[in-house]
Amino acid sequence: MSKKWFVFAVAAMLSGSALAAEQESSGVTPNLDKGTKVLEGAGSMDLMADEVQLQLAFGQFVIDGMEVAMIAGLRDSDTYMSTELGVRTEYNFVRDSAFVPFLGAGVVWADVEADESDLSTDAGVFSAGGGVKYFIRDNVALALSANYLIATDDIFVDTEDDEVGDDDVRLLFSVRFYFD
Repeated sequence: MSKKWFVFAVAAMLSGSALAAEQESSGVTPNLDKGTKVLEGAGSMDLMADEVQLQLAFGQFVIDGMEVAMIAGLRDSDTYMSTELGVRTEYNFVRDSAFVPFLGAGVVWADVEADESDLSTDAGVFSAGGGVKYFIRDNVALALSANYLIATDDIFVDTEDDEVGDDDVRLLFSVRFYFD
């Protein structure tokens, strides 16, 4: 139960700082230029399955609109735990708008343990996906992304039927801070 309150507190802090930012975003110019650094906190919760997923990333734009980042993640429930470490890249389609669509790909190394499935293994996980960022300021964005993941081993446990598979789909909400 304390895990849920911790996740709620972290999400409230991240969203609170973003919502305290300037409200009008019609004059926003997203800061996605070469050399810009990015700090990201992402996550999702499934209250019915008592599951939480957190992801932290730190990246830098190597060319205008293209970010390369180091990522670390944790996915935890009562019967499943996964820790991840890896890299990802995103290409942003910059327009004259506060909304910025993006495509991304990544690779992580995951260490997984699942009680009911007697699963305890490591695997490489490749991901591809996309999403959209909404810039509430030049240097603060809220993002929603969907990713398809495929692993080198069966590491994903379906919460509905406890079947183990090598692919998964993840939706993440994130708050991203951009700075020079």
